[in-house]
Amino acid sequence: MKFTLKTLNTLTLASLGLISTASFAGAADVEKNLHKLNVPDGFKVEVYAEVPGARQMALGQSTGTVFVGTRGSKVYAVVDRNKDRKADEVVTILDDLKVGNGVAMYQGNLYVAEQNRIARYAAPGFDLTLPFKEMREVIYEDLPDKAHHGWRYIDFGPDGKLYVTVGAPCNICDVEGMEATIIRMNPDGSEAEIYAEGIRNSVGMDFQPETGVLYFTDNGGDMLGDDIPPEELNAAPEKGLHFGFPYYVGGDTQHDDWKDKTPPKDVTFPVAEFQAHTAGLGMKFYTGNMFPEDFKGDVIIAQHGSWNRTEPVGYQLMRVTFDDNNQVSGQETFIDGWLQDGEAWGRPTDVLQLPDGSVLVSDDFNGVIYRVSYGEEAATSKTATHSTKTIEGLVMPESAIAHPDGRVFVTEIGEFGKQGDGKVTIVNTDGSTETLVDGLNDPKGIDMFNNILYVADVDQLVKISLDGQHEVIVEADGFPGKPVFLNDVEIDGHGNIYVSDSGDDDGKHAGIYLINTEGKVSEIINAKSGIKRPNGLLMDGYNKMLVADFGTGDLFQLDIAAAKATKVNSGFGGADGLVRDTDGFLYISDWANGKVWQLNEPKATPQLITDEYESAADIALSADGKHILMPDMKAGKLYFLPIK
Repeated sequence: MKFTLKTLNTLTLASLGLISTASFAGAADVEKNLHKLNVPDGFKVEVYAEVPGARQMALGQSTGTVFVGTRGSKVYAVVDRNKDRKADEVVTILDDLKVGNGVAMYQGNLYVAEQNRIARYAAPGFDLTLPFKEMREVIYEDLPDKAHHGWRYIDFGPDGKLYVTVGAPCNICDVEGMEATIIRMNPDGSEAEIYAEGIRNSVGMDFQPETGVLYFTDNGGDMLGDDIPPEELNAAPEKGLHFGFPYYVGGDTQHDDWKDKTPPKDVTFPVAEFQAHTAGLGMKFYTGNMFPEDFKGDVIIAQHGSWNRTEPVGYQLMRVTFDDNNQVSGQETFIDGWLQDGEAWGRPTDVLQLPDGSVLVSDDFNGVIYRVSYGEEAATSKTATHSTKTIEGLVMPESAIAHPDGRVFVTEIGEFGKQGDGKVTIVNTDGSTETLVDGLNDPKGIDMFNNILYVADVDQLVKISLDGQHEVIVEADGFPGKPVFLNDVEIDGHGNIYVSDSGDDDGKHAGIYLINTEGKVSEIINAKSGIKRPNGLLMDGYNKMLVADFGTGDLFQLDIAAAKATKVNSGFGGADGLVRDTDGFLYISDWANGKVWQLNEPKATPQLITDEYESAADIALSADGKHILMPDMKAGKLYFLPIK
């Protein structure tokens, strides 16, 4: 087969801002030390990304990009496009900040808290080349502009308000205004108020999933001795509570200068205390499904470690357990070993949960982010290894998806229109094949989320586990429209499932459906949207999706919330599959003419990279990111199209 890949050069990548700003050289040194960590059975710690000075982290909606603040001038975006849970690139999106520690995402906007102000930036999504400095919208600029404890931590509560920690500008002193508090405000910065006070230096908070109660860490006072005062975990179920500082500097410990002074109101004491100087910072309630069941509802806290103790302590992850009444029931070390023989080689800083249930931990000493997973040993030992020989003997293969372990899952339609002869086939890493599920009708689009496959099967949506167990989760009468030709499946970072319906030959009954995480089915667009026959789907940032029109060969961008489709490109024949590679390039297949194009962005001039397939169906990216998985429906083959 003739192959003429017309790739864009490195200079083009640099101009787009898609070249990593970090060298990643230090990650190898950190990986050499990972064996020193004491990790519970079944858990694994890996280096996810190298991010200089990594502090607070926030998960980008839909794309899964991780935004990372620092105590310096920069905020980074960590990109994992192929979702193999290993960063593909790290991009500097801001470099002019005054202690840009705090980051949070809310309704598609990135919020960044500096020492003196808070600003928001419109949805980054996949486009990290936007001029963020020019887009900056300062929503609040009355934070105390003092360097001591000037690194803010931010989070959005269940009430839709932005919560901000404001440390005391001292070790122990009288404070004024909003110093030593947690404040909250509306997303536009209005109606700012003190929510909780008497808080010396909190650099971590989260909201309990079951109750919505705010919990936060607080660092005790320094220079009072090796073993006092304790570090704290506090709960603030309502506005107006006072947590003791400076009258109490950790637990019930008092400084001599304040023993005879009376706090302005009753003091709320910690719900849990930790060893003095362990320096608890970022924390997260665990809600995922990857870790053992008893982790759900517990808190994981990053203890940064002591700087002023005779024998260092901390430098670990702590787990605080909760009982059935959502009350603290105990604490234990989760992972330690960053401290060896009195010397620290790493300092955990913040905790973030990914959609698959794994946990990221930032380390501002090493300038890395770790990923903590559970039960993945077997899969990760084979990650991204696969045969690249053409797979033959398939019966109308339509769609493919790669598992991180290198296996490929392919839908085979069988005889078109015949009930019960469709199936999903596994292509193993050695190139051999086996049937995962049979008895389907005309299975087409396939996608995977948390090791579960989802397949569009004519007029129903089928859920398939990797051991072959399967069930119909949305039957024909479960769709609000009339499903005629369900085609592609796309799943966003939250687990919402989108399914295109290409309708009949004239586009009648065409549309796109959404099945949310609660199983509710709705129709985003119908045949009146301007997209004649929706086929390939690909998330394109927060609340946006690219749609290939099989009927016209046009490419559309769909605003999901507004249900508005805008044509952004054309000329793709029988436009079928859409995929991005790890460098951000977009690929479009043409089923009718056997072609595949490459674009550096949706509106760019397409580059034809191959044109000799019989019918280029729904494409995907291989586990190693080096190939396009190319089902040729009429030829009955699966090709591995090299792109790197």
